[in-house]
Amino acid sequence: MSSQFEMFECAAECERLMDAASDPLKKQILEKLRDMWIALANEGVSVSPALLAMQLEELGRVQSDLAS
Repeated sequence: MSSQFEMFECAAECERLMDAASDPLKKQILEKLRDMWIALANEGVSVSPALLAMQLEELGRVQSDLAS
């Protein structure tokens, strides 16, 4: 998942999860995660491929944990 479109899709999914969450802490975490996806999508071109892959994996793991 390295395309900018996919990263914005992950940010949109965080937004949907935020809307569905009732726990204020979970909402806060999802908001930060959404912001990180957006930042990565916007800055991904200037990041080394190895660092980008690492960040994508970590953000994906966190989002997956929060979605379950």
